[in-house]
Amino acid sequence: MSELTQHDLSALVRDHGPDLQQFLTRRLGCVDTAKDLVQDTFVRVLQNRSSEVLGNPRAFLFRVATNLLIDHHRRQQHRDTVTLDDPDRPLDQADLSPSIERVVWSKQQVARLQQAIEELPPKCRQVFLLIKFHHFTHAEVAVKLGISQSTVVKHMIKAVDFCRTRLDRP
Repeated sequence: MSELTQHDLSALVRDHGPDLQQFLTRRLGCVDTAKDLVQDTFVRVLQNRSSEVLGNPRAFLFRVATNLLIDHHRRQQHRDTVTLDDPDRPLDQADLSPSIERVVWSKQQVARLQQAIEELPPKCRQVFLLIKFHHFTHAEVAVKLGISQSTVVKHMIKAVDFCRTRLDRP
């Protein structure tokens, strides 16, 4: 038998396309997916260009379409079995959670900051903690610790510089 020609392919599409479409639509329950698989069937036949098609074209087309249908169902099953952290999140939405590397790096930075704060002189550490973690104003810290506001500012500058230097080190 000779190789499949463009004219032969056109005849196959005309003669068997509607039957394939109906067959796949019944199996899938979705006209659009069936149309895609019909198109994929003819693409496969065109890529194959086998004389096998001409021996029994209807049987060959339906075999190719059935194989594509099986592949489609397998892909669909695989998609359905993939577990997500948040089943309510749409599949096409990007995961905005930080990467594991970013989480580890952040935890390391927090540990380094805690260590730096512990290394501050006691009065300097107290000023820093009251302002940064307890949200006191400079004036409130000055009254609470019985020191001047300018001393509070000096302690804060020293604490921030010290912590920044510790965090910038490799």
